[in-house]
Amino acid sequence: SEPRVSVAGPIIEHMSETWGCGVDVIVDEPLRDDSELIREALISLLEGQGDGGPVEPWRLTEKRLLAEIEQTQAQLTRTHARRLALLAEAERRDATLHEAGLPTASWLTDQNTHWARSARDEVRLAVQLDAEPRVAQALATGRLSVEQAQVILRGAERLPVELDSSQRDAVLGHLVDFGADFGPYGLSRLVNRAVEVVAPQVAEDADRQAIERLEAEQARDRFLMWRKDDDGAYVFKAKLGKVAGQQLVGVLRALAGNQRKTVLATGGDMTRLQANADALVLLATHYGSCTKLPKLGADRPKILVSVGLETLRTGLGTATLLNTGEKIPAREARWLACQADIIPAIMGGTSVPLDVGRKKRLFTGTLRAVLIARDQGCAFPGCDKGPEECEAHHILAWYLGGRTSLKNGVMLCPFHHHLVEPNPLWADARNWQIRLNARGLPEFGAPVGLGAPPGERRWRQHHRFATM
Repeated sequence: SEPRVSVAGPIIEHMSETWGCGVDVIVDEPLRDDSELIREALISLLEGQGDGGPVEPWRLTEKRLLAEIEQTQAQLTRTHARRLALLAEAERRDATLHEAGLPTASWLTDQNTHWARSARDEVRLAVQLDAEPRVAQALATGRLSVEQAQVILRGAERLPVELDSSQRDAVLGHLVDFGADFGPYGLSRLVNRAVEVVAPQVAEDADRQAIERLEAEQARDRFLMWRKDDDGAYVFKAKLGKVAGQQLVGVLRALAGNQRKTVLATGGDMTRLQANADALVLLATHYGSCTKLPKLGADRPKILVSVGLETLRTGLGTATLLNTGEKIPAREARWLACQADIIPAIMGGTSVPLDVGRKKRLFTGTLRAVLIARDQGCAFPGCDKGPEECEAHHILAWYLGGRTSLKNGVMLCPFHHHLVEPNPLWADARNWQIRLNARGLPEFGAPVGLGAPPGERRWRQHHRFATM
């Protein structure tokens, strides 16, 4: 049956929207001055449906829907601020090193909640906030969003060195106050204006200093980064200075224009964005074909592909990119084979390369290629570094009689190589240990007692090996 309630008249419309049905109303008495409070209390009761829990979003009026979005955003910001403060304290104390044998970012990755890159970014933001208490406090109280705080922190790095500590603090105070009226984009443009207000003598030559500072910042902050999406494709992001950027854009536009005209003239279909992507690949291909590339990771840059002989002959099936572990069509592997060096390798029954030991100290050439075929990058749990950024580590040190062989090698990025390198002055219990499991894949044992019962080691393996 339809609900029947005793309620003041102005609530009728809201109840009808919320309950989605007709409402019989009995008006007991006129509303007094506290009617709005009564109204809000009754609305909250109705939207909670009497069970004390949150109402389904589809039952909310539009006004209440937007209000709850704002409330949850404020709660999320405060929670994020608290988490960043905890991370900063953990980083200051090296708490994760003491308790789990891992740096803070690696520990976050080990919790299975973060990409390695996002873990590093979060720890970096936590440390930056910890160094700027005024900004951290504004974030903790909800006066700033995380995006606004990040913009102000970047602005803090750009402040003129001529400012003393009190002037610098005043500039940050102005920027925090501006957060109520300006979003991240507006705040980024207000840094110089705040300097002019706080220290006009520093800003007398503002235009020239701003241009010179901007040029220096662009040179300092230049970067090119890439990541893989969920499908294994590469996503690039870059920042270049005005001159360098214009040079690159000019070349890419010329190559892309010619490429697109050729395709369209033959009846094909190609967007401008696709042509831009092909132009970038063309640059890399051309450079690699007309010059000798420098070494990367003890060998020249190369694509390593694992493909069965029958697949290579017939073009049916798939091949594996050993650098990343992703599958590619056999036809693309055949195309690569036309211009590639071919290394025959015998694989075990579980598709793990068999030992091809070498009586020399360095892992190079064929041996390094087979090591990459097994580890596909840094083998330390949670690390996302590819083979080109890794070094080959002797599980049993070469100077202690360890062989330069597949069974005694493991791929590690420089950071994790340094982390697991045994200290001869320590007892074995304090050092990391590495072993190969029954499948011939590496496992890492933390120092005794870290993340494990007293007297025991916690052994872990990279997630990529669980999917091989």
